[in-house]
Amino acid sequence: MNIVALASISFFSLLIGGFITVLVYRLPLILQRQWQIEHSALVIYEKPFNLLFPSSHCPNCEQILCFLEKLPLFAYLFLKGKCAYCQKKIHLRYPLIEILTAICSGMVAYRFNFGVHTLAALMLTWGLIAIGGIDFEQYLIPDILVLPLLWLGLLLNAFHVFVPPETAILGACLAYLSLWVLAKIYYALTKREGMGHGDFKCFALLGAWLGCDVLINILLIASLLGSIVACTLLLIKKHSFTKAMPFGPYLAIAGWLVLVLGAQPLSFETW
Repeated sequence: MNIVALASISFFSLLIGGFITVLVYRLPLILQRQWQIEHSALVIYEKPFNLLFPSSHCPNCEQILCFLEKLPLFAYLFLKGKCAYCQKKIHLRYPLIEILTAICSGMVAYRFNFGVHTLAALMLTWGLIAIGGIDFEQYLIPDILVLPLLWLGLLLNAFHVFVPPETAILGACLAYLSLWVLAKIYYALTKREGMGHGDFKCFALLGAWLGCDVLINILLIASLLGSIVACTLLLIKKHSFTKAMPFGPYLAIAGWLVLVLGAQPLSFETW
């Protein structure tokens, strides 16, 4: 892939990253509102709230942003990280997700060149960034994101896009069941919930896309990353043993690394 095409994909991915920032912030609120409306007759929202309305605005002063103030990354740099109206600092979520999306998308395009694999891998990449971002902030992996991606992975692999269909189906099943069993064992030993069902589904999603052969790779990488972060937070006293930690971001990172680096399946001969 030439430099122009690679730069074009990365720039377009900045725009996608801007949408992902909206998704990470608004989707949990949308789901919360839907739950409140469905379970309480007293809750009434007069104004619509979705991914399109209200228009992008400062969450502090609620001033509607103009076109230039909504440009991914460039607006943050131009405004020096502050709202042009109230001077409140803009959350780092916005530039970080936009930069991450552009970098990861560029690496995917370089890895797969241009074709069906690239388009599919980009969709998975964007989905994993959104899932990881929401779980990192809200301890939530929405079904509305993870389930369509899971089915899309199975559908693509029905045509052998990444792995054979039987490997994809087995990967989704084994991934879900393995974490479910681990969670049940942990609960039996500690009487505490150690993992949510969203983590099971996220791992199943990766199994559907990448197959059963690399599930051990993904789980080991995710566990290692999670352990490093947890130990670091404990050392600087930003976390405690009794406080829960999201596992979805580390599953997302591990799955993406296996997707891009093409990790070989672990076997007993490896040891």
